[in-house]
Formats: sequence, structure tokens, C-alpha cells
Amino acid sequence: MKMLIGLTGKSGSGKTTAARILTELGAFVADCDIIAHKVLEEDTVKEKLCENFGKTIFNSDGSIDRKALGSIVFSDSEKLAVLNGIVHGAITKKAIDMCTASGKDICFIDGSELEASGVDKKCAHIVVIYADEDIRLNRITERDKISKDSALLRIKAQKDYSKKAIIIKNNGDYDKLKLALTDLYNQFLGEINV
Repeated sequence: MKMLIGLTGKSGSGKTTAARILTELGAFVADCDIIAHKVLEEDTVKEKLCENFGKTIFNSDGSIDRKALGSIVFSDSEKLAVLNGIVHGAITKKAIDMCTASGKDICFIDGSELEASGVDKKCAHIVVIYADEDIRLNRITERDKISKDSALLRIKAQKDYSKKAIIIKNNGDYDKLKLALTDLYNQFLGEINV
């Protein structure tokens, strides 16, 4: 891996679509949400979560009920910080290991909490996929089948991004998003081939 780049965006911004486009362009993308699912299956993590959030966050099969956990942490910034403290280190390590093992020149770490986890300090750039709040609300309610109030709690729980980040606007036009990401990817290729 020659360049590590953070990819982030608030819930409903279209970050998943952006990650898919970047993969098609030839980058490797480590998805922290998928990695988090694996981390949440680890016994030591489950024990810490149970200690901090109680047994109500578990399904009958012993797996984490992510909606139940989300309803607790997205409405309480202190509880969100506790959750992040439990899982960030393991997620970050796995993501960087995956990027290194990929053999790709350009690797993205796709996550919503890059600054909180410290990943941003390891990245050459941070790319933020941005969409207006009303668009994000509609996307979240349709995608996750939750109320607008619940979707708004998710949006408000996420921090704003550093001013030094590269902002890619995505209010719904796939072709414009793909063109912007293609231009950006080519710029990154130029940087590593200097």
C-alpha cells in the first residue's frame, strides 16, 4: 500500500455507493462497519458491552442487537464515546491490516468515526461524502426502515469533519458522484507516481 486514505460521511450521505465506485476504479476499501460486525462477535468485546449497556442489547442467540445498541448510543454522546472506546482499537487494527494485505497502491478506510479512532492521523487524505440533511434523512428512513426522529438522532450523533478534508457532494446524481471520484482517484494516482 502506497497511500492510505480515510473515507467518511454522515449516515445517508452515499458513502457506500462511493466505496463501491472506488473499488471499481481499482482501490481497496476496508469497510469499518463490516469489520465492526466481526469485532462485535468477539467474546471479550461482548463482555465489555454487557457490562456497560446491559443484557437488553443481545438477541436470543447471543449476538448483538445493533438496533437496540444504536438506540442507546445515538441518543447519548457519553454512551457513544464508551462504545467507541471499546471497539475502535480493534476495528482500526483490522482495517489497516486488511489494507496492507490487499497489495493495492491506494487503500481507503471507510468509517464514520475516523477522527475519534485516530485513523485520520495515519491517512494521507480524508475524503468526506456529503449530502444535504433532508436527503440523508430520506435515505436513512428508507434504507433502515426507521422513523425520521430516529434518523435525525443518528445524524446529530455524528461529528462534523475537519476543515482540511476533501468534500465530495452527493445529493443524488450517480454520474456526477462517479465523475468526481474518478477525478479524485486519478489525482491520488498522480501523487503516488511522482
